Amino acid sequence: MTAPPASPPRPPAPAPARPTAPTGRRRGVGSPTHVRSGPGATTVRAALRLAAVLAVVVTVYAVLAAVASRPSGDRYLDIGSPGPHGTLAVAEILRERGVTVSARQSVPADLTDTGPAAGGRRSAGSDGSRTVVVTDPDLLSPADLQALVSLADTGSDVVLVAPSEAAVAALEMPVMAVPAEAFADGQVQPRCGLPEATVAGTTTIGSDVRFARADDILRSGHEGWSGNGIELELCYGFPDAARLAVLTPTGPGLTEQTSGRLVLLGSGDFVANGALDESGNAALALGLLARHTQLDWVTPAVASEGAVGGQSLADLLPDGFWVGFLQALVALVVFALWRGRRLGPPVTEPLPVVVRSAETVEGRGRLYAAARAREGAAAALRAGLRVRLADRLGVQHGAPAGPARPPHEPEPTVLVAAVAEQTGRSPVEIRSLLYGSDIAPTGHPSGAPGGHQHTPGGGAAPPPPGTGQHTGPTGTVAGAATSAEAAPATDSDITLVRLAGELHELDRQVGRR
Repeated sequence: MTAPPASPPRPPAPAPARPTAPTGRRRGVGSPTHVRSGPGATTVRAALRLAAVLAVVVTVYAVLAAVASRPSGDRYLDIGSPGPHGTLAVAEILRERGVTVSARQSVPADLTDTGPAAGGRRSAGSDGSRTVVVTDPDLLSPADLQALVSLADTGSDVVLVAPSEAAVAALEMPVMAVPAEAFADGQVQPRCGLPEATVAGTTTIGSDVRFARADDILRSGHEGWSGNGIELELCYGFPDAARLAVLTPTGPGLTEQTSGRLVLLGSGDFVANGALDESGNAALALGLLARHTQLDWVTPAVASEGAVGGQSLADLLPDGFWVGFLQALVALVVFALWRGRRLGPPVTEPLPVVVRSAETVEGRGRLYAAARAREGAAAALRAGLRVRLADRLGVQHGAPAGPARPPHEPEPTVLVAAVAEQTGRSPVEIRSLLYGSDIAPTGHPSGAPGGHQHTPGGGAAPPPPGTGQHTGPTGTVAGAATSAEAAPATDSDITLVRLAGELHELDRQVGRR
């Protein structure tokens, strides 16, 4: 017996491919040509530090401004404030003497209500006389001030603290306000016959506003007062610049006890808690405010409509606004200088994407091919060559003869003549090559479709590559197996390639010479 033949050895099984670990990179990010765009890490960190510093500065400034603008509780001449600028002390003294002190934020309507039955006098009882103190008369309207003047004719006392020139003029009384910038404050003597000033003696009444007699002092009286005249007392200062003015109506039946009066104070500082115990300030304050058992202390909170002391937009700004604005302006200038010093010379930065110049040409060619716009491609080739030849030969770009020729196109006759002279070729050939209306290379006409161009030596030119034709051993030309539908498109592509070649040859001839 013979043993069976041994089977051939099996080839070794291929080793399983190892799975590659994911790199976690997006396509194109890890390529060598990738260039990172955007600000660098150093720029980002610097911007974050600057933003943090600005945020801290703004926060600190806002906190300081809020603390500085917080109401201190010591409003000027507030009868409820125990601070140095308040008037709680004089209010408590008046209450101990039996005077009812009431705080108000506006002049009550019942105080200025007049009735025709009393001839313009306030319709109140015989015990309606009182003292009305207005700490800021500039916030009142002219009608309110006139009503207070009429109230003084009913036996009440009206005290206006530091009225402005406009407020004094609105009273229409024989007194005027005088600017007091040139006068210094201090202890002064009464220098008048007013009983309250004589008893008080030397005081420190301020001089924010000073008063003097007006030019019309000789008029008989105020139209709202029933008396025949007005008695004016100017105290604490010279007659042409007094710090206290007291106007009292005079006439038959009016006595010191029954007549009211209008008191104008150059300043209310002597009534405040911090200055009430100096010199004769307390005696003067009590003498002016304690004549009646009812005292209305009016501190206007808002200005009346048409107030005599109308303020502009700048006047309505807070006290610390301009200080804060100046600080912000200085900080802005310092910041601009700081940033300006950091600006160095221009630096070159890598482009985010590097694009080769040939890619634009290739992309445009693909667009023409996709749209099968062979005529458009031929026109673009001719137009580009005309512009290049005109620039090379120094042919001026003439004005457009019509919509058929763009403004940058040279004059056809001049360009054709210049090219023919440069190359030695026929002008007719040059014109049909540069300004032809089809894609056929009219410079060297070809035969029937599918024919071959002949070289100057008489031989047949080889077909362009990609035509699907080849030359057999016997010299016969055999066409490749193509469909009848694809033949016209292939011939047009061949013709366009030939046109491009002839245009390139013409461009080369002009450049060589």
